[in-house]
Amino acid sequence: MQAKTAIPSFAPPNDLLAALDQLAIVTANFADGLVLGDVLEDWFGFLGGRPGQVVLLDNGSDSATQSACWQCYQSGMIDKLLLVKAGHCDTGRDINYIAEHTAPAITSKPYVLFFKIDCLPWRKGHDQWLVEAMRHLERPDTFAVGGSFNCVARHHEAWDPKWYFADKCSENFALMKREHFVAAMEEAMGGYISSGFRGESFVNSEDEQHYLIELAFERYMQKNGRYTLTRVEDETWTVFHTNVHNDLLERVRQDFHERRGVKRFMNAANFTAEFPHGVYYGRPAPHSWHKRLRIAIGSSALGAAWRSVKRSVRLGKAAL
Repeated sequence: MQAKTAIPSFAPPNDLLAALDQLAIVTANFADGLVLGDVLEDWFGFLGGRPGQVVLLDNGSDSATQSACWQCYQSGMIDKLLLVKAGHCDTGRDINYIAEHTAPAITSKPYVLFFKIDCLPWRKGHDQWLVEAMRHLERPDTFAVGGSFNCVARHHEAWDPKWYFADKCSENFALMKREHFVAAMEEAMGGYISSGFRGESFVNSEDEQHYLIELAFERYMQKNGRYTLTRVEDETWTVFHTNVHNDLLERVRQDFHERRGVKRFMNAANFTAEFPHGVYYGRPAPHSWHKRLRIAIGSSALGAAWRSVKRSVRLGKAAL
């Protein structure tokens, strides 16, 4: 039997240029072509410069959005670009995890940062945060450095009051070692990935399917005693998941940069029992009954039957 090839060990970088060179930032995008270039620039500024790789997978957006992706690629903002046709059997909200797995899987840097176009970063100072964060990833209790949780996720306090440990890991904003991403995917659903996402995953409801990658992260963290190290937000450091898009995202981004009304959205201040998944900066509070109804249907026999029909249709298309 051939021995497994050992994963090379990378020493954490000592300076920002080295940190940027070893970093790939990745996103699975849908829509948001209008602000794509601007938000990419925001993330470059937040990091302290352009990272070594920028990977974007567009998951079946319209032609205008995909043209914007192509323009960003041609201008040099994106290094690896994958466009998926609208209506392809691998697209759709219920199986968006295929795109979310593919984007980081095609990176070739030792560190990966997940981000979303509708997630806005801001910092004033903290110029060496990326170097500091990569060093923290050497801790045996740390799976990722991140934040922008739209749910209550504080698990326990860190050694430093400006940090805490969370039991969740959000693709809105998460920096991790690539080897830990690969290990988490293999451990939670290696067989499902090997089947081309055509078998059965470890979750049942449609709501859980939507968060499959993040739930895989959680399973890995629980099994291995690791957490997401999260910086406490303040007026010099905020990363908000807005959950708004295109024209509205452009307007919200302007308000965010001018720091309008940001304070009350920091550190899950508005998360309540009525809205357990939080409220979003720049967007009215959601009607919680919508989500409760969707979860209830997804968990019922009707939801299971509907998922079975969709899976059969998708497999039929793939066989054509």
